[in-house]
Amino acid sequence: MTMDQFDYVVVGAGSAGCALCARLSEDADVRVAVLEAGRRELPAQVEADIANPSHWAAVQHTVVDWDYESVPQPHLNGRRISEPRGRMPGGTSNLYAVMHIRGHRSDFDNWAYNGCPGWAHDDVLPYFQKLEDQEDDTSRIAGKGGPLRLQNAKLHEPNPTSAAFIEACVEAGFARTEDFNGPEMEGAGWHHVNIKDGRRHSMDRAYLDSSLSRPNLALIENAQATRLLFQGRSCNGVEYKQGSETKRVAATREVIVCAGAIDSPKLLLLSGLGDGERLAALGIPVLAHLPGVGENFHNHVLASVIAAGSKPIPPPRQNMSEAALFYRSEPGWPGPDMQMAFVHGDPGQVATAEPPPLMIMLPGVVRPLSRGWVRLASADPLARPLIHPNYLACESDRQRLADGCRLARRLYATRALSAWVAAEVVPGPQVPDEALIDYVRAGADSYHHQVGSCRMGMDATAVVDPSLRVHGVQGLRVADASVMPTVPSGNCHAAIVMIAEKAADLIKAARHRKGENPAAP
Repeated sequence: MTMDQFDYVVVGAGSAGCALCARLSEDADVRVAVLEAGRRELPAQVEADIANPSHWAAVQHTVVDWDYESVPQPHLNGRRISEPRGRMPGGTSNLYAVMHIRGHRSDFDNWAYNGCPGWAHDDVLPYFQKLEDQEDDTSRIAGKGGPLRLQNAKLHEPNPTSAAFIEACVEAGFARTEDFNGPEMEGAGWHHVNIKDGRRHSMDRAYLDSSLSRPNLALIENAQATRLLFQGRSCNGVEYKQGSETKRVAATREVIVCAGAIDSPKLLLLSGLGDGERLAALGIPVLAHLPGVGENFHNHVLASVIAAGSKPIPPPRQNMSEAALFYRSEPGWPGPDMQMAFVHGDPGQVATAEPPPLMIMLPGVVRPLSRGWVRLASADPLARPLIHPNYLACESDRQRLADGCRLARRLYATRALSAWVAAEVVPGPQVPDEALIDYVRAGADSYHHQVGSCRMGMDATAVVDPSLRVHGVQGLRVADASVMPTVPSGNCHAAIVMIAEKAADLIKAARHRKGENPAAP
């Protein structure tokens, strides 16, 4: 079988893959290919919903969504939970609600202290700044002039209920913050959102589209990676399905997997990288025994507290979620472990002619302690993986989420918000505060911030080292949310792009280092 040949092959043109292939192809003397299972050509309605920042719920369960689902969750009354993931150039940046949150300083310092030197806050700050183009000056450490636009929701005709939510938080005793990505993340404030000229600023628009004019970058669409190819223990290519055909592409320097926290471990496992006993049971030859592949999978978890409006709520002009509160469930946390998101309307009905006047508070545990896994259902590369986030397995997660629901009720009852509130409808007055543990078991949901399944570190269960090279083999890296040892305490898209920006520099440095094989571990 003849193979096209490139210096670098990137698997996945999602949030990380777009940034990585754009940066690698800046060097005109290297050839880069990026494999993407989805395609750029879309139905007109899907394109319109993607472009509209308030229509994120309408994009789920469409042709651009892998539409994954968890296994039954034992601590959520056996429910299966929807786990949407993007399937098109730009990946999940075309599905998410465009909130730009870096995370707390302690998130990244914790990575470094636990076996990831080089990933502390001060190490990664320049990469956040490199990717950002923030329109205002609410933070002295914001990035300017980068590819990804950051619009301050406060400056673009925000919904009056968003302002009322912030005032409610202040009335309840919380501080204000001018910028969640500034020196003080904690408090109530306005989001910076990835919107440019009124449209979603997804990663294909921010990074990929302009880069594709370069002759040294090739986007291979409708190409689902099925196996990594090795010569000995050195990765030298990728096998993929394109329609009914099986094809291969060769990498003379490195393969970088950017398929996300669900599909990156799946691809490694299919390629013989994982727990040896489980792979052998599926008939997959073991190339390297890496028991951490697919483990440490975790996610933020949220619940909904919904109030009916007492008067019409103006339609959204931005992303429906313009304001939030980050807070500590108790003083001993080094940073906020809880997020209270506010949504002014029902995302599922935003496109209808007369959507009902609703407000939704989404208390979320953003430093969860529960851990799960991603594993293969079979050796069939097209079979969906088994996804087990293990939501609310820890008592602390359950208790903090129930307490977050109690806080949402208190916020609805403040003077600032009571003028907008007719009545609580979910969970409703029939559910007293003391029964909210049962409510969160029955109603908790994914925050869609899946991470951790190819954990970075230097211990026996780490999958990649601090340079993102896969342990035990050569020529292979992973650069996406799966390498995060722990999820950042906030919406994690910004940190995914940061990882890709840093990965590009690591790869370029290896290439230009004299006397060293860039693929060497």
